[in-house]
Amino acid sequence: MMAKSGLYVLASESVQIPWFDAVFADIGDEQSLSQSLSTFSGHLKQISNIKLKSTSQSLVLLDEVGAGTNPLEGAALGMSLLESFAQDGCLLTIATTHHGELKTLKYSNEAFENACMEFDDVNLKPTYKILWGVPGRSNAINIAERLGLPLIVVDNARKLYGSASAEIDEVITDMEKLKQDYQEILDEANHHLMLSRGLYNSLLDTRKKIMEHGSNLRFKKMRDVSEAAAMARSILHKKVRQLDASNKKPSQPNKTIKSSQSSATNNRHTSADNEEPTTTADGSASVVKKINQSSSDRLPKVGDMVNVSSLGRKAAVLKVDSSKGEIVVQAGNMKLKLKVTDIQKS
Repeated sequence: MMAKSGLYVLASESVQIPWFDAVFADIGDEQSLSQSLSTFSGHLKQISNIKLKSTSQSLVLLDEVGAGTNPLEGAALGMSLLESFAQDGCLLTIATTHHGELKTLKYSNEAFENACMEFDDVNLKPTYKILWGVPGRSNAINIAERLGLPLIVVDNARKLYGSASAEIDEVITDMEKLKQDYQEILDEANHHLMLSRGLYNSLLDTRKKIMEHGSNLRFKKMRDVSEAAAMARSILHKKVRQLDASNKKPSQPNKTIKSSQSSATNNRHTSADNEEPTTTADGSASVVKKINQSSSDRLPKVGDMVNVSSLGRKAAVLKVDSSKGEIVVQAGNMKLKLKVTDIQKS
């Protein structure tokens, strides 16, 4: 009714309130002198109207069901009424009672549940806390003593109440204590469960970060290996090109040697020309003839082996030009044109 009125529902946890099409209540004393109704009769008339008008979506509130008559008959009638509401009546029925028989319905029918308001035995005051699963116990004698009823009356009442009833109250008290302990343990368990969930989520985040870090390391390693391999291939290709280039230039040394040989020959010719005037200074034809004759004597023949002083090795004579005093020799893969003065016969 608080939820339907827009009021805040007092609960330690979030709750869902079912929808009721109507709320029926039998609360208070409906006795009427004008209608010749006693307390019990007034209750029965009100409950009969509720029984007729309530639907499967209704909420029924019954206060002290079965009260106002003989306790045994009232308890039996109350049990029958509650079972009727549970079987084919309203959606939810909440009934208060002091009949112990009604408190045992839970143990014979799963449609029922016990609950009570917690009571402070020390201060004899309600704590306004609901204890689910625990039947309420009467504190009438204790309250009477607290309100100043003579002690002799209270003690006599306890004796008349009997030890059996006292044991039942003791059992109920133990149940309340167990319920309280259970609730404390449940609260502690919920607290640890919340902590566990937090740690579990943190563990999942850490695992995700570790996996991402591992993936990044593997990717970096693969990238480094790929870069190193690319660099190695580049260096290798460069070395191969250099080797290919060096293998394609075998004739350069020959040209260099030939050039050096030609230069040496020209130098010798120049020195010979410089000396020639001194040789022919007299203008004597016999002297020139003698020199030419001596040069012709020094000419090798084709096929002879001669020593090339500039090369420091032997060469085979391929061609002889006596008019110019020149020969063509083969030294390995090289062919050289030399002056006669550049060679020595073997």
